[in-house]
Amino acid sequence: MKIVIIGAGKSGLYLAQELKAEHEVTLIESRFDRSDVVSAMMPDITVVHGDSCEIDVLEHAQIGSANLVIAATGDDEDNLVVAMLSKHFGCEKVFARINHPKNEWLFTKEFGVDVPVSSTSMMLSLVEKEVGFGDLITLLRLQADNVSIEEITLPPTASAVGKRLMDLALPANCHVMAIITPTGELTIAKGDTVLGAGDELLLISDGQRDDEVCTALGVGKEAIVSAADVVANSGEAGSA
Repeated sequence: MKIVIIGAGKSGLYLAQELKAEHEVTLIESRFDRSDVVSAMMPDITVVHGDSCEIDVLEHAQIGSANLVIAATGDDEDNLVVAMLSKHFGCEKVFARINHPKNEWLFTKEFGVDVPVSSTSMMLSLVEKEVGFGDLITLLRLQADNVSIEEITLPPTASAVGKRLMDLALPANCHVMAIITPTGELTIAKGDTVLGAGDELLLISDGQRDDEVCTALGVGKEAIVSAADVVANSGEAGSA
């Protein structure tokens, strides 16, 4: 597979080192001194010096023949421009790094991004899972097909506790795939499966249906909000 990585920072450099053994890797870096260092470190990859937002630089890197482009710079605007230009040149798939969570809404297929990657959102989901109970956590979102795989843990107060799956008014095109009990036992979900407190439900749906799912299961979203507050408060405490 031909992979073009944009940005030779820590993320881009690590990706190049890990992928070069099995793939043809090209790395684009705007800093001249950095590109020289990378060329010396990894002579078995192609290093292109230049601004990745300029068409001639992308042409030099032969981005049109790339199977995958990874926009890994520290600038969200640059990553979006690269994503759009990559699709213009005919690249098959684009992964784009999101540096600021507030920019996530821009990283969609309309802007050329097939797979948005936000480490901040991933960390928030993990924190929510640890500090919250009854949180709805997005595990995987398949942008191409607008499909989400999500997890929700049932607190004892959930109205779904003690009920069968077939008796719940889950939204259309939303299904429980599997259930992990508090003891760690995995159960394939069936219509007559009775839900218990502490059960972790793995759901698949055709989009984000958090409100409808929470209503059907009798779980409030207050825990999600309080989890976000914990993250914010911890940041304020750290800067104090």
